[in-house]
Amino acid sequence: MTIKLKDKLYSKFGFYYALVDDELNLHMQDDYLCNYLSHPDYTECMHINELFPELMELNEEIKKVISGDISEFTLRTINRDSCNPICFNMYFLKYKYKNFHCALVVKDISEEIDSLRMMQQSRNEIFLLQDQLIELNNSLLMSHADSEILNIELDRKIKERTEELELNVKHTKTLFLQTVDTLTRTLEIKDLYTAGHQYRVSELAVAIAKKMNLDDDVIEGILIGSKLHDIGKIYVPTEFLTKPGNLREEEFEVIKIHTRMGFEIVKNIDFPWPIASIVLQHHENLDGSGYPFGISGDEILLEAKIVSVADIVEAMSTNRPYRISPGLEKALEELERNKGIKYDSQIAECCLELFRSGEFQWIESQKVMSADRRLL
Repeated sequence: MTIKLKDKLYSKFGFYYALVDDELNLHMQDDYLCNYLSHPDYTECMHINELFPELMELNEEIKKVISGDISEFTLRTINRDSCNPICFNMYFLKYKYKNFHCALVVKDISEEIDSLRMMQQSRNEIFLLQDQLIELNNSLLMSHADSEILNIELDRKIKERTEELELNVKHTKTLFLQTVDTLTRTLEIKDLYTAGHQYRVSELAVAIAKKMNLDDDVIEGILIGSKLHDIGKIYVPTEFLTKPGNLREEEFEVIKIHTRMGFEIVKNIDFPWPIASIVLQHHENLDGSGYPFGISGDEILLEAKIVSVADIVEAMSTNRPYRISPGLEKALEELERNKGIKYDSQIAECCLELFRSGEFQWIESQKVMSADRRLL
């Protein structure tokens, strides 16, 4: 995949990026970032302070990322007031590519900020209407009929504002899920062999959770956690992820760090679910034979146990660069053989029943997604 095509994918979802050299010059393949910032003079290379004057006093922090002293440096909620106001986050990430050691990722959050402002405005209007109702009821002497009419009208207005608030919440949630999907696709751009893996794991994990009759809120957390469970592989060298043939022990040890790195990526995001713990624990086993900590039994989150079962079934059902897929039947035999040992018995039984009864199969859209990837 060319860098220009990657830029198109990133800009579609509000992501823009450039490589940063040791002299703090930005290297860009096209004008997407300059256009987003309304900068009139696009060149493929320009000093970072020319495009981002907000960083004038922060150059030393960026140099720490380039030198490897820190893995990332983040600036959040930067506002640009112009004819087209924007708001964005900036992420300087340690990233080795050719002679570069740092990448800048800019994430547009203008819509999220606007949605939050609209939500707050709706809340304020509701509170104002409620205060008006209390004030009028306390200060006016009116007939019962008049009071009823007033209450009906105020209730109608409160209902209208509440519906607007619910629509804003729904819109914000949609933007949030789009951001999660973008993070997932970012990993899959790096590792073509796992294209669709996180989505397929997510489908099966959610199906298992529904089979167990878990609460909708828990299922939603499992959906997000399973979509991000391998996000730490961004830090694993691509040659290890795509190496044909068997991995050496030291290579596999490097791949195993993806659980810890994924935890570091998401731990400071204020999710309403234990996403960071799901990412960290999804390779732990019931008997303590997993990694990274070898915890066991009830020490492992229920959500992580579900993602673990879905992960092993999907992994064994899919070809990998180092082996041909053993197939779905072998995956189900693995669950049957190790339920109650490595895998939670109830979760394993629910998964087995889903396949044996024909209740579950991976949706056709995954083939489409793989075809899209080949086109890219």
